[in-house]
Amino acid sequence: MMKRIVLLLTVLLSGVLPSHAADLTTRADQLLGIPYRPDGVRDEAGRWTLFEHPEQTFPTPGLNCSGLDYCLMRMIAPSGPPARQAGRDRLGDSGPASAMGQDWDFGYDLILNLSEGLPRRWLLPEPRQVFPQESGKTALGFPVADQAAWKKALAQINPDQACLVSFSQTGRRKGYTLQHYHVGVILPDGSGGRWLYQALPKSGVTKLNLADPAGMARFQGMFSGGDKRVLLLGVTLPPGR
Repeated sequence: MMKRIVLLLTVLLSGVLPSHAADLTTRADQLLGIPYRPDGVRDEAGRWTLFEHPEQTFPTPGLNCSGLDYCLMRMIAPSGPPARQAGRDRLGDSGPASAMGQDWDFGYDLILNLSEGLPRRWLLPEPRQVFPQESGKTALGFPVADQAAWKKALAQINPDQACLVSFSQTGRRKGYTLQHYHVGVILPDGSGGRWLYQALPKSGVTKLNLADPAGMARFQGMFSGGDKRVLLLGVTLPPGR
């Protein structure tokens, strides 16, 4: 574990990537094993800090699911927003007084903020463009348990794309009608794999191959129960990333 963390810090601080860095999963794998830290993020200045309290820093790595999405996208599309803007409330509908619950659509806002300015589209069973008038209430994707929808959506991810993911559920938490409660990133590899990277409280940063039946079965077991839906946003990465 310490060797991985030391290598990660060396690579991130130097800005030098391995010669085979064109493989997106090779770069993303540098984050595997980072411990979970509530609200944890590595900001644009390279500090291990918190989204809500950027004045606080840590000497060791730690990420939550949103921090992983932010950190990973900074590695493969460095022109993204600063950490303080990553969770920007796009429609002004999820503040402290929101009837839906504060930050109910944080995951939805996050994946759109991280992909701002890049070509993108929703990867549903039938892909479609992103419309400005959409909200976290109208863009919910498909049921997590829908195997046929997963197969069609994963097949749409191109080699030059990252897929940002927001998981939502109705009635999940008291005071919330609907909550976009978890995020991740799916990256393709050169052999047809579709790897979901996520940060989980018990295991930190992990990955699962959703193109593999065993990987999908494990994933389905982790996200079973309740009215869970998944929203996939395919993002075309800049040339020379």
